[in-house]
Amino acid sequence: MTPVMALFQKQDSCFSSKATTACGCPAESLRLPTRLRSRGGRSAEINVRFAPPIMCRLTPTWWLYKRNGYKASMFEGKPEEVKYRWCIQTVSNILANQIYLGHTVHYKLTKMSYKSKKNIKHSEDEWFVVENTHEPIVTQDLWDLVQTHVNSRRRSRKDDEPQIFAGLIRCGECGWTLGSANTKDKGRFYRCTQYAAYGRNFCTLHYTPYKILYAFVLGRLQYWLMAVKENEDAILERLLQGSEKQRQSENARAEKELKKAQKRRQELNSLFAKMYEDRVKGLLDEENYSMLSVKYRTEQQQLDETVKTISARLEETKEETDDAKRWIDLIQKYSAIDELTAPLLKELIEKIVVHQSWKDGNGRTVRDIEIYYRFVGKID
Repeated sequence: MTPVMALFQKQDSCFSSKATTACGCPAESLRLPTRLRSRGGRSAEINVRFAPPIMCRLTPTWWLYKRNGYKASMFEGKPEEVKYRWCIQTVSNILANQIYLGHTVHYKLTKMSYKSKKNIKHSEDEWFVVENTHEPIVTQDLWDLVQTHVNSRRRSRKDDEPQIFAGLIRCGECGWTLGSANTKDKGRFYRCTQYAAYGRNFCTLHYTPYKILYAFVLGRLQYWLMAVKENEDAILERLLQGSEKQRQSENARAEKELKKAQKRRQELNSLFAKMYEDRVKGLLDEENYSMLSVKYRTEQQQLDETVKTISARLEETKEETDDAKRWIDLIQKYSAIDELTAPLLKELIEKIVVHQSWKDGNGRTVRDIEIYYRFVGKID
């Protein structure tokens, strides 16, 4: 059974009291009791372990790390069991991915242009689904059963307050999301979901009150909106980390180097053609032809690398300028920012990174919160 099929089968088995982990670990090795509703409406206590033992399957992230070094900080110098620790969000994404039904979903992500490396996420109603493009590995009945079960487990907040920061807040130490919680004494706050799932051996609480986070983010957005309205050109230079005059000078110098390299590349092509003619006519012997061929070929390779490097640098500079102007245009859409809403945050902010708080010399709690804005990243 594939890992994906095992995940779907596990969801189906959760209706009984004999559930196992996604990879089929015996019930004796499980922990974290959870009460789920059975088919007959009765509650049955089962055990679900989100941090499976060594015998479980390796995570997709670990395979990406082994292949191309993706998210190396998650695995380098960490305990062996980390590569077996499945993230709840990964499992949720797999269970909601229609590719396992045999369908292909397009338009989830797009780019601003073919030159840009940054992705833009689209809402589900904008997706384009092509059905039956390949053989499914789960049946429609099992898929429907899993979706019904997953949706039935979603609960709305008792206070009915909107989750405006949902999907935006990240832990500064482990990279997991910060989830919302609420207690009578502490009120509404955010905490690291890895800490909540696995405890202090894997991360720390990262306790962040909702009111503090709200006030901080609102203050930074109001600051940037006012700054852009007062002097847009100065903010553009600040975002680009340098003066426009200096940037134009650097671009002009790079373009001059690029033209020089391209011109020399064309000269080498002509030299190769002339060398071949001289060789055919007997004006150039084989030894000198071979020597000059190696010399010119090496220079060609060096010039090709130079052209590639300079072109990439010029394109990156242009992309940075376009991104900065795009973000300024976005924030200028608002005449004022008096409150935070989910659409506003998703339009202006890519993510918010919260680090573990600490005490200063006066015993006051200090929180390091970083805002990464869309298109321009961290600029505070």
